[in-house]
Amino acid sequence: SHNPPEYNGYKVYNEEGVQILPETADKIRSHMEKLGPVEEFHEYELNTVPDDIIESYLERVEKLVEPLISKPLGIVYSPLHGTGLKMVSEALKRAGVDVTLVKEQASWDGSFSTVRVPNPEEDDALELVKKYMNRDGISFGIATDPDCDRVGLIVKEGEEFVKLTGNQIGVLLLHYMSCKMEDWLKKQKKPYIVKTIVTTDMVRPMCDERGIHLFETPTGFKFIGDVIVREEKKGNNGFLLAFEESYGFLAGNFVKDKDGVIASCLIAGLLSEEENPLSLLNELYRRYGFYMEKLLGVELSSVEKAQEIYGYLKEHTPSTFGKLVVRDFTDFSKGIGHVRPNKTLKLIFDEGTIYVRPSGTEPKLKFYLHVSEKTREKAGKNLELLEDSVRSFLSTYHST
Repeated sequence: SHNPPEYNGYKVYNEEGVQILPETADKIRSHMEKLGPVEEFHEYELNTVPDDIIESYLERVEKLVEPLISKPLGIVYSPLHGTGLKMVSEALKRAGVDVTLVKEQASWDGSFSTVRVPNPEEDDALELVKKYMNRDGISFGIATDPDCDRVGLIVKEGEEFVKLTGNQIGVLLLHYMSCKMEDWLKKQKKPYIVKTIVTTDMVRPMCDERGIHLFETPTGFKFIGDVIVREEKKGNNGFLLAFEESYGFLAGNFVKDKDGVIASCLIAGLLSEEENPLSLLNELYRRYGFYMEKLLGVELSSVEKAQEIYGYLKEHTPSTFGKLVVRDFTDFSKGIGHVRPNKTLKLIFDEGTIYVRPSGTEPKLKFYLHVSEKTREKAGKNLELLEDSVRSFLSTYHST
């Protein structure tokens, strides 16, 4: 993935194709601890995925996106030296997209030599994509992270490049897919989308208007996949879209994890319909409100320090946070509604909302800032106030 090499490992999936949940991981870990040294185990030959499975997958992707592609278009694509190289390129071509590949990043390179961090969330990871867009006069560029489960989108408007957030892409996809699949939605008893609790709430009024149910989960696509499987077992096949703010997207009924191949094709469908997605986004803001979000990932000295600050907030429900008055406080550690227990805190202010959670793998405390207002100016001002309140809180905490 885009993570540092010291995080080396692999994802474990269950029989449903969903990443295993924490309780299953705990059972596996407990069993592993009872085993002897690794050297005592036998070596087994690795089997690669058969060609017929790959072809079946590509056919399913093509069938999913075929009704969503309105007309041919050109896109610059970078796999950032990762696994999207063959699959994304092939899937887009089958969908009728003219793909311009960033050649410097079209090689499997485990050192990711052309970028600082191979993460489509980072602006500098898309510099070569911008270069190709300028060179060839192409308005749209996408990049997938090395394990191809997340995708970023950049749009050229005039001389300016605009990188959309994961929240903005999700909002655009929801609007686009619900319009294109209106007849399908009407046939479903309970059409639904799934998002994580820290992902934009702009989809709420959009779903309400369209009669689409909204499920929320803790951070992590494994929880999203679990919701989809549980709904399928109830006989509900009304799944439309799932996404999270960190550029993970999913549609269709044949994959249960975020998928950069599917997402790239969905984005291509959107762009084939909307020549100016930024104009559409502004239209949606005027219609539903100006929703703005920002993630502050605060680097700390250790994972334990992040847990310590989270624990302090959890045990000492604040009446103020920085200079802002806390109007409501939610602790998700025991679960809220259909959202399973997780380490997330929610602080509500007149100015907006802040979600707080410790990173699961890094010495970071993450603050997700959410605002919604009737004007862009007011939303931007409130976002600044929330950011100031986080910095003020941390400054006060560290000085005590």
